[in-house]
Amino acid sequence: MRDVRYQLAVDRELDNGLTEAAAEIEVQQTIEGPTTFRVKFSVDICKGNFSLVDDARLNPGASDPELTVMAYLNGESHVLAHGIITQRKLNLAEGGSGSALEVTGQDRRIVMNRVQEDHAHEGKVSDIVDEILASYKFETEVVATEISYEEDRNTLNQAAETDLTFVDRLAGRYDRRFWIDWQASIGITGFDITETAHFKPSPPRPADNPLGFLPPLPLALPLGGANGPELKLNSGDGCSNVASFEVNSQAEAPNQSGPIARVDPESGEVADTEVPEPTTESLGGRAAAPPQARAHRLVTAGNAQEARVRTQAALNDASWSVQATAETSVQALNAIVSPHQIVRVTGAGELNSGDYFVKAVSHTIDPTGHKMRIELLRNALGGS
Repeated sequence: MRDVRYQLAVDRELDNGLTEAAAEIEVQQTIEGPTTFRVKFSVDICKGNFSLVDDARLNPGASDPELTVMAYLNGESHVLAHGIITQRKLNLAEGGSGSALEVTGQDRRIVMNRVQEDHAHEGKVSDIVDEILASYKFETEVVATEISYEEDRNTLNQAAETDLTFVDRLAGRYDRRFWIDWQASIGITGFDITETAHFKPSPPRPADNPLGFLPPLPLALPLGGANGPELKLNSGDGCSNVASFEVNSQAEAPNQSGPIARVDPESGEVADTEVPEPTTESLGGRAAAPPQARAHRLVTAGNAQEARVRTQAALNDASWSVQATAETSVQALNAIVSPHQIVRVTGAGELNSGDYFVKAVSHTIDPTGHKMRIELLRNALGGS
């Protein structure tokens, strides 16, 4: 039996009245940008009740009103979205029915994108990012990077960039992803939300090679199975939980760098390196890309070590050459799917069944149910 319930909170206070007035909720979650939300409230002005229309908490402005969308599945809480209301739209229809108030917003990375900064940073990239994220009062989970910048040699320059643009750029360069997620808690102090900002590989990568300019070892460590639900197609026993499934594969993604050479500015010697293959863990039994070389070298500044790290990040990103989309619902799946999970697909044939990385989830919640459109990525074919 599935017990699915929903709750809204404004400025970290649960509000049953708002929850009951919500006619439709949409949440867009992705590994490539902010979590966004849209909540549509039914408004009845026939009796002259404008309490919802005049609710200052739902009016975007200088106070940065925060809205939280929570789902409870079989008693377990899931924070689907928590962020700042950025837009308000009101539609009043004469006669009562048909009036609606709609608010939209996004997670709190938006506050990182308001002011352009000019800074010359020094130290490890991960330490620089951790300091920036902590300044916005996020809890942080930052995985260490191997690249450091020094004041007397070179600095990491943030020139006319917002902190969000800067952190996103560093995530792309150094094989990290930046995202925010939330945990809800109810204790003696009341309802609260813990926001954690992550700057780390996702899915996890093998440890960085400690051997300087040498290429990383060709590791392809198994993930140890899915940590999310199983998406079942064509089960034949009435237990299928996916309405549709579509897969798209492409074979021309780069899979190695070829030789990379940089001149050391201090010694004048040439340092050689290369990236022989992506280091993303395999999600299947065979490679998704063909064995023929697809070499690609990035033109970057910096020494051979930094060129290798940036090229490795680009190849890892390109390795996700299989994309899929699944349509399901919380009621059918008996689970709520989130980006960064690994889910298992069964019933899609030998090549297309197996583990997939969740790229994005679109949630649509209304009186008919809770639909999920799940975007998936894969770097291999077949079962793992």
